[in-house]
Amino acid sequence: MTAEAAAPAPSNAVPTRPIPRRKGHWLWGCLFELTSDRSGFLIDKHSEHGDVFISRALVRDLLFVRDPAVVYAINVTHWADFYKPDYIKAMWKPFLGNGLVPNDGESWKRQHKLIMPGFHKRRVDTYAPTMVAFTERMIDRWKEGERRDMRLELNALALEVVASTLFDIDIGKEDSKTIREAIGDVSEILVVDADKTVPRPSWWPTASNRRKKRAIAKIENIIRRVHEERLAHRKDRGDLFSHMVFVEDEEGRMTDEQLRDEAMTLIFAGHETTAHALTWTWYLLARSPDNVARLRAELDQVVGDRPVEVDDLPNLPYLEMVVKESLRLLPSVWAYARQAQRDLVIEGYEIKKGQTVTISHIAMGRNPKYYEDPDEFRPERWTREFERSLPRGAYTPFAGGPRVCLGKQFAMMEMRMILATLVRRVEVNVPDGFEPDIVTELSMHPGKRGMPTDVHFR
Repeated sequence: MTAEAAAPAPSNAVPTRPIPRRKGHWLWGCLFELTSDRSGFLIDKHSEHGDVFISRALVRDLLFVRDPAVVYAINVTHWADFYKPDYIKAMWKPFLGNGLVPNDGESWKRQHKLIMPGFHKRRVDTYAPTMVAFTERMIDRWKEGERRDMRLELNALALEVVASTLFDIDIGKEDSKTIREAIGDVSEILVVDADKTVPRPSWWPTASNRRKKRAIAKIENIIRRVHEERLAHRKDRGDLFSHMVFVEDEEGRMTDEQLRDEAMTLIFAGHETTAHALTWTWYLLARSPDNVARLRAELDQVVGDRPVEVDDLPNLPYLEMVVKESLRLLPSVWAYARQAQRDLVIEGYEIKKGQTVTISHIAMGRNPKYYEDPDEFRPERWTREFERSLPRGAYTPFAGGPRVCLGKQFAMMEMRMILATLVRRVEVNVPDGFEPDIVTELSMHPGKRGMPTDVHFR
């Protein structure tokens, strides 16, 4: 704090609280420390400096937050005063355009209003049999005793589910490889670009930019083909893309460009984060045979020998506890960022216009103030009483407020339907002594070594 900031505030001013500053390298600050181990930086530095602290990255002061009251205020009370940071929008622009994830302001409000009915519970519930059937199909391809990488398997599965429910196409046979490889290329390049101290213009004719454009074009071709089919048949086939094609408001229907951006957003956001969340859940269960036994006992009692159905979910509380605990301890969405659009004082902390705020969900989940033995995997902690005891803003795996993830209900249902089907048919395991890498890129995942498991059927 400067001498002026530390001086007594005038009687008509809002009193402010000092914000601890994390000193880094004299030139680049915390930049390389943060990019080399993002999750470790957030967990360790919050533990060291508290729930709110500042650290410099080159010339930019970054504000890091895990205080529930501040998180709630940013997500709910002052949500309209915070946009996605400019550098994140620039990174996403070539791929997602103005889709819901990078969008803000009035444009975001209109798109959100148009798309939201597509995620109505009645529509989403109809996707449950597809999720189970595709999981069964994946398992049927496996052979006893072989080793599979659950990260790759679950990514392919989640992509098949999204393609079916979003586009009503079965990419398991036709477009699966094209989309998987294209998204892999885009993700890899976006992460490299995000870590560059000097952003690389998208128009610059580098090999990487050309590769990214080719990958994006492949996905765009599939979206265009499905769009033309919907317009030709003039019928909502029950998938989310059909809803987006035909929904309209006082301004009319979405433009072709808007449809392209939202489809891109839903393809990407709708499969990778869910797949990696399931990957981490698999790992945590593999290390906790007692939790697996309790989960199987619940499934046997409620479901028996038939496939799990969406109507079973309210009667499977421990299954939900497992998913919630996994999202606390090893969240695929490990953090998210907001940029203040005006000067604010929130819970006594002064936030300047243009300042980037990183809301650290992974560090919040390790906060011993709210989670006893926070490093332990304890699904049983998620009782109704425990959830009611948490302060608002203490658990935000899908963000919160008006900008809460539209696919939250979809993702929670998908994770439970897939996990229940897997656990009933396959032994949950990872090789003895195996510890995964923790790679925090666009979502948190176990890196190139993946999540190996030996297939043993039950």
